[in-house]
Amino acid sequence: MKNVKAVILAAGKGTRMRSELPKVLHTVDGKTMIQHVVERVHALGIGEIIVVVGYKREMVIDHLRQVVPELRLRYTIQEKQLGTGHAVMMARPYLQGFQGRVLVLYGDMPLINPRTIRRLIETCQGEVKAVLLTIVLDNPPDFGRIVRDESGRVLRVVEVQDATPEERAIREVNVGMYCFDNQALLGALERLRNDNAQGEYYLTDVIEEIVQNGGRVETVVAETLEETLGINDPDHLRFAEVLKHIEYAESLYELIDATLAMTRARGTR
Repeated sequence: MKNVKAVILAAGKGTRMRSELPKVLHTVDGKTMIQHVVERVHALGIGEIIVVVGYKREMVIDHLRQVVPELRLRYTIQEKQLGTGHAVMMARPYLQGFQGRVLVLYGDMPLINPRTIRRLIETCQGEVKAVLLTIVLDNPPDFGRIVRDESGRVLRVVEVQDATPEERAIREVNVGMYCFDNQALLGALERLRNDNAQGEYYLTDVIEEIVQNGGRVETVVAETLEETLGINDPDHLRFAEVLKHIEYAESLYELIDATLAMTRARGTR
């Protein structure tokens, strides 16, 4: 893992959280979301962790310096929120000349399993220039759809707002965690455009750029639905807390109580 760098996206405000606190500083199981993510990435022995900050960046940086003072994290600033691809562009000063792999993930995924992260990184080698974490659902949410050719090879990821009805019917969706060959990533970032419904630079468009330039893209399917949860609003936060109680349940009755609490949390709107 020494030849791997990680980029954690943590620049957003998180408007749907209805709070002035940066989204990644909300807590789950006694730790902030960003602390969970940083610690899980560091535990794998990844050589360098780059955190992309933006909204109230001093608060996020100060927090991390307090809770993980032993880590020498790198920081880069996304002044304007112009999309996930743009956020990764801000990390380019730390990636230039690097001949290795780059893990990209969000700072609001506190339940991600380190084993899943390792599978993603280990799959990204040789001819494979990019790997996405996906999940297959009967009724998927508004996540990007994984478009494949007749042989099953990944062609691109299409965001729901840009998808055709046929593409919206695809059951395999993008979770939002990636591993890239760094040189393939940097080349694709140079070619990114923002001619889409949102007018943003999508990180998902990097996949098609890599494929069109001869790179092979693979997927890793998440082991559980829970670990793919990105926290976007207070209901998600409560749900994540209840999931931790289920994980720690030591008896049947504790499990029943936690499951009932989770059901109530899911029904809160």
